[in-house]
Formats: sequence, structure tokens, C-alpha cells
Amino acid sequence: SRGGLGAIPRANPETLRPIFERFASKTDKDGKKYMTSEDFIRKYLGLFTEENYNRESVRLLASAADTTKDGDISFEEFCAFEALLCSPDALYLTAFEIFDRNASDSITCDEFEAVIRHTQPLHDMDFDFDSEFIKKYFGVDKQRSIAYHAFTQLLHDFYEEQGMQAFKRYDKKGDGTISSIDFQHIMTTVKKHLLTDFVRNNLIAVSGGGASGHKVTFPYYAAFNSLLAKMELIKRVYVSQARGNVDLELTKEEFLQATQSYAQITPYEVEILFHLSELAHPGKKTLSLKDIELIDPERLKRVSHVERLINVKAVASKEERGVGTAVLESAYRFLLGSVAGACGATAVYPIDLVKTRMQNQRTGSFVGEVMYKNSLDCFKKVVKFEVAN
Repeated sequence: SRGGLGAIPRANPETLRPIFERFASKTDKDGKKYMTSEDFIRKYLGLFTEENYNRESVRLLASAADTTKDGDISFEEFCAFEALLCSPDALYLTAFEIFDRNASDSITCDEFEAVIRHTQPLHDMDFDFDSEFIKKYFGVDKQRSIAYHAFTQLLHDFYEEQGMQAFKRYDKKGDGTISSIDFQHIMTTVKKHLLTDFVRNNLIAVSGGGASGHKVTFPYYAAFNSLLAKMELIKRVYVSQARGNVDLELTKEEFLQATQSYAQITPYEVEILFHLSELAHPGKKTLSLKDIELIDPERLKRVSHVERLINVKAVASKEERGVGTAVLESAYRFLLGSVAGACGATAVYPIDLVKTRMQNQRTGSFVGEVMYKNSLDCFKKVVKFEVAN
């Protein structure tokens, strides 16, 4: 196994072989066994078990392990996929394998669009693949291919661009404003992973910052989304001031003062933060840890155990699976499910969510403790404490 902070030990191939052979239904003329897409997704992972399942979704998800893209998964590919999941950038690597539909080690615009369109629900905010944003990555004629590292940046930027396009689509007059109803619609579709129940239920009330007519300006829209994406940082600012007193209530002025060393937090975001907080207790203009938890889309807890991902199916029945194994099964299902559109978001969502959390912890940790050992550890906690609920 690899050493170092956050390294996940590799499984022994001899441990993996009986697991693989249990689910591999195809044998070639030389007696070599293979998993089909259905073996891997439906039997091994237990996804798409219904009779009228989406065959393209199954094929698409199985391609994460099918590196040759020939429709079958060999034992060597199965082991390679397990190794990939042990990598620090496992989430991005998994996404890259899914988008790389012809095993060329690069992504074309057609490949990117095909997977996104399969992933993203076709609603009235369909992404414009002829935009200048896409052309900056794939060229004016969209014939340029991009390699792995450029692809990871594309995923990050695509997530932001999607939100920008959604706003523009509803800004009918081109004056930089949308209605509160349109704001609510965007937030509950494209941005719903950023919403807690409390925020979702107060979108109309908070939209436009209380301005008459409930018009939402672009600066407000940008600040609102930016705030929700950096709530872990907001929490850390609070904790630094609380010094162990989790019942401390801060005024807006006190919190603004505390953010002076964090240039990435703007006064507009603090204004929105306190407006949301006041909706939880009208008339009381302070911020507590409880208020932050109501707004914070992360809702992560610290978990001490790290289980082997491959153990998910190394048992005879569900009853034999421990809590840790169930977490990992959910994590893996959620990762693939998000790509299939099961969560109503793009494939970018889980990756962006983990990226944000890992970035937020680099300059410190919550209550003096490193919350995530690596991206996969972070992702497991996302699923256990957010998705499962």
C-alpha cells in the first residue's frame, strides 16, 4: 500500500478474484471470465434492478471500469478500477473514465455533451453547448480534445457556467434581474444540492434581500450561491471567534470584523448570511452556530472509521454488512447515480461538492481536527450524513 496522509491501501488481488468471479457471467473461448455491464452495475452494485432499466445508463456507468470500452470488464480492469478508487483524485478519475467513451485518454466536445445530456434532466435550462465557454475549451470549431487535467478544470468551470446560463435564460429583459419565482426555480433545480430544507423553504422570503417586488439582481444571485458554497469557511470563521463557546452569538459587525483576514468572504455575502439567520428567529439580528447549521449544505460529521470499498460486495447478504460498508456502498452508488442523473444534478455536483470541502479545510480544520483524510473519505461522509437523510 502507498504511504502518506490520506492514502487508501490497495486490496490484495487474490481477495478480489473470488468477488469478481462470483459476478462475472461471461466466459470467452479461452476460459477467461468477464463482467458484462449488467453484471457490474445491476448484479454487483445492485443498481437499475427494475425490469425496464435504462440500458444506456448501465453501459455508461460501467464504462468507469471498462477502460477498453469494449462492453466487458476483465479481472485486470476490475483490479485497475479498485486501484483508481484508492487514488487521491478518485472522483475526477472516475468521471474522466465515464466521459472518455472511446478509451482515447482525452475528451472531445461530442463526448462531453453526450454524457452531460444523458446526465442532466432536460428542462427549460438546457445547457448551451455552442456557447463561448465551450469554445474556449474545445476550440471555435469544437474539434479540440482535452486531456485529464484540462477536463478536471472544465468540470469545475462548467458547474459555474451552468448557473450563469440559468440566470441569463430567465433575465428576459437583459437588465440583470430575475423574479423571485425564477430564482427559486433555478435554485431548486440547477443548485438544489446547495440547499438545506431551511434555505429551500425561505427562498422567496430571502430573494432580493428584502427589496420590494422581490426582484433578484445578478450580484445578489452570485453572492447567494457563493455564500452557500463556502459555508464551511463561514463555520470556521465563527469557530475561531467562539473559542470553544458554541453558544456564542455574533453581531453582523463582529462577524464582519472576523472576516477581515478572509478576502474570499465579501460584505454582501455576510449581509445575506445574516438575513437568512434572522429568518430563523425574526427580530434577532445575531448569528449562532445553530443558525449556520440551518444554512450549511454540508451537514457533515466526523467519522473515525475507513472501510475498504471493495468489501461492499464481499459478503453473502445485506445483514452481514457493517455500518461502514453500507456507507461505502451508498457513496459508490451515489457517485454513479449522480452521473446517471438519478439525483437530478450533473456529474459535476458530487465532484464540485467534495472539491469545495477539501479546499475549505486546507487553511485549517473545524474545532482543531482534520475532517477528511482525502476526497473519497470526504465523499463517504457526504453520503452518510447528507444523501442518506
